[in-house]
Amino acid sequence: MTQRLDWIEAILEQTAQRAEANTAAIDGNRVAIEANRVANAQLRSTVNSLVQVVEIHQLNHEATQPNFEGIVTELRKIRSEIRELRTESQRILEHLFGRQENGE
Repeated sequence: MTQRLDWIEAILEQTAQRAEANTAAIDGNRVAIEANRVANAQLRSTVNSLVQVVEIHQLNHEATQPNFEGIVTELRKIRSEIRELRTESQRILEHLFGRQENGE
């Protein structure tokens, strides 16, 4: 009978130790859960801020896109005019130098 009581006491002691360990783990989990809750709130706030920034950039892009397209069109016109001026300048130089060579 004493052996059986010793065995029961050992089991009760192990159970008490496990209960203490579980209580400590639960407390640790509570701390971790609270830290995760705070981190999630911060993450949610950061994501909301980033979404606002993206929306502002999208609006700016939509506002500036027509201006950009207009600038590109204007640059193409200027490039074309420069080509025409080069061609005309080349023709004039050839005409002038051709005349000087013939006149000399």
